[in-house]
Amino acid sequence: MTNSKTLIISLTILLALTPLISSATANAKANDKLELYHWWTAGGEKEAIDALFDLYNTVYPDIEIVENPVSGGGGGIMRSKIKTMIMAGNAPDTFQITYGSGMLGSWVEVLQPIDELWENFPVPEKVKEMGTIDGHQYGIPINIMRNNCLWYNKKLVDELNIDMPIKSQEDLFQAMEKAKEAGYIPYAIGAGSGQEFWIASQVFQSFLLAAPHGGPEYLEKLYSGKANPGEDEAIKEALTSIKKIIDSGYINSDYASLTWDQAADLLVEDKAVFYQMGDWVKGHFNAVGWESMEDFNYQATPGTQGMFSLHFDCFVLPQGAPNPKAAKKWLQMLKTVEAETVFNPIKGATPPRTDAFTDMYDEISQDILIDFRDPETVIVESAFAGPPSAWLDVFGRMFSNYFENPNVERGIKNFARAYNGINW
Repeated sequence: MTNSKTLIISLTILLALTPLISSATANAKANDKLELYHWWTAGGEKEAIDALFDLYNTVYPDIEIVENPVSGGGGGIMRSKIKTMIMAGNAPDTFQITYGSGMLGSWVEVLQPIDELWENFPVPEKVKEMGTIDGHQYGIPINIMRNNCLWYNKKLVDELNIDMPIKSQEDLFQAMEKAKEAGYIPYAIGAGSGQEFWIASQVFQSFLLAAPHGGPEYLEKLYSGKANPGEDEAIKEALTSIKKIIDSGYINSDYASLTWDQAADLLVEDKAVFYQMGDWVKGHFNAVGWESMEDFNYQATPGTQGMFSLHFDCFVLPQGAPNPKAAKKWLQMLKTVEAETVFNPIKGATPPRTDAFTDMYDEISQDILIDFRDPETVIVESAFAGPPSAWLDVFGRMFSNYFENPNVERGIKNFARAYNGINW
């Protein structure tokens, strides 16, 4: 982004916020607080949430933000903490959660509907549908997160003469073999520090989307509790693909001790070639000094072209919030063009609003945004959004065991047992 574009965007946001600032200053009360929980603690994501805090403090300078970041990637640790707090009658004012039908549905009993805040919020109908539970809205989405992304180190891909984009899973396996023979880690994974869910939400889901009997329709069936994984060929196909990357030595041996961002750093350090992760990793790459399209690039996961597996990050209003007025002001701000503009370019994400600024996004984000808005693209909710909250924990553990002993037949039985134990 050029300095002139940065200046134009900054001035546009300042002008748009001027009436809000005047009104907020006049109405704010001294010592108001906003107690907030989130899990953005790594790389570009921390810088992005800090930009939102700066914006909120600009509009509401007399409201103190009491920030409570909980590291852990994907929010698993934080979700457990928040549920305990709410049950104990100690709810925060607002907290981050994944926006999607299954996840929000798992929390709806402890949330307040925010239908009035959804007025004049121009987002695609699919976005609204994903957050509508029993006819009500419960979260304000701030960013689009594409899951089916295969990232790669451009220098190493060029060195190995790997043709990009890779079209099929078989072509991907061939590229991995070439990387292995050259002494590189073909396929980086990070599932340590309680982050086993990355295997379920990124690796397994991507192979399932690309499986001959998988795809978006099967994924929706699976995530809504209507599948029969003990008999479905798609599960066997995906587990077989995962077994192949394990048995072939394509993954890093220390995957169980690395967090998601540490696994991403294997590419930055020229140790690994490919990385399966959502588009939030772009923000991390940029934060450590890697340039989009020069040092790294991405493609839709081989075999998932024309598909868009997604979820959104959102904030909600819990029952018992001690400062609901400050919380509603936060949520009202999040839905604005200004909030999406200061947040998403840093986060490495793209804006849900159809009227949001787009000029400041790099070529990768522009490509993702074009795919999202293309009516021909098949949109499917990700593992963070479609299934109930328990999915990530249950299947994170199941896949962690599978990686240690990749027996397909046993894996199918364990998958079916875990699936039947979910409270659909």
